[in-house]
This record gives sequence, structure tokens and C-alpha cells, in this order.
Amino acid sequence: MKKLLIAITLLLGCSAAVIAEPQSEPEASDALRQQLDRIEHFHASFQQQVFDMQQELVQEGEGELWLLQPGKFRYVMHTPEPILFVGDGITLWFYNELLEQVTLFDATTELQRTPFALLMSDDRALWQDYRIESTGQGYRIMALDLSSPVQQLELIFSGDVLSEMQVQDLNGQFSVFRFDQINTDLDAFTLEHFQFVPPADVDVDDQR
Repeated sequence: MKKLLIAITLLLGCSAAVIAEPQSEPEASDALRQQLDRIEHFHASFQQQVFDMQQELVQEGEGELWLLQPGKFRYVMHTPEPILFVGDGITLWFYNELLEQVTLFDATTELQRTPFALLMSDDRALWQDYRIESTGQGYRIMALDLSSPVQQLELIFSGDVLSEMQVQDLNGQFSVFRFDQINTDLDAFTLEHFQFVPPADVDVDDQR
């Protein structure tokens, strides 16, 4: 779990101010479920900004995100350094190219510890672990487990399309992901996007 927290901390972080009065949780949860049910597959480029606890900008980067229901994703960080996070619904691979290291995690166990589980799983029982609020432009998902690596996830939509994602991690860092070049053409998705074979001569750390 510690190594997964380090991986997520490298990739994520962020939050935003309340935009509107929150809906009651049951109404917001139902609305978010309906919104996410319409996102069966998603690919976009993103620009990322990371802020520290004092809201000072500490890093900027860019990358790509693929989502395919159920449970598959591919997160590629191009800058400031190449990082890859791949999940096929069974295994998570975290590949740090500069360190020449691959770490494997159990997908079901680890993803269910973060709000990302609501995006990646159709298991309705997971929703009881989170508090959901409507912000007017989207939804704020807050983990009830104070040990969750991701404490808060905010999703902002433009119509039915996910346009921005904001994350607050366990260490108090914040990140903003703004999506563009969004592609929802299913023909552009292949299973190879969600599989990973470690390059030769890299260290493999199996945490499953």
C-alpha cells in the first residue's frame, strides 16, 4: 500500500472551491451514477498543474488518459518525466521509465481504496464509502476513509463530456487536469492500450 501511495502521489493531487450549494447526497449520488453510466470509454490529452498545501504552483505537465469500462485505464505522463500507469481490471502496472522500475499491484484491492473506483467499477456497493456533492458544474467525491491515498476527487463536465478533473491527495497536494482533444470513438480503443509487458532489464516489484 505504501508503494501505491507513492505512485499515486507522483501522478495526482488537487481541489477547488465550492461553486454552488451542495445537493443532498442521495440526489447527487444518483445524478453522478447516471452521468458516469454514459462514459463507457474516454480518451483525452491533458494539461496538469500541481499545487502544494500553500496553493503554490510546484509542477506543470502533460499527458494522456484512456478509460474503458469496466475497470480498464491507461495514464501516460509525457512531461515533466515519462510515467505510465496501466490497469486491465486485474493488475495495475506502475512504470517509471527513468528509474527503470515496474511495480505491480492488485487492481481490485487498490483501486477500491480511492474515489477512482466509482469511475472504473460497476460495483454499486462501493458508493457507500464516499460522500457525493453536486457543485453545479460537476460532482465532488470525498472518501470517508481518512487513509485513502486520494481524499477528494472533483469531476467537471461539459455536457456529457468530462472536461476537468481535480484531485486532493493524502499529503495535501492538489492537482488540476484539464482535458482536450477528447475522443470517444470506440474504434480507437484496443485491449493493447490496457496491457503492459515490462521492458527487458528493468526491476520488477510484484506487490500483488
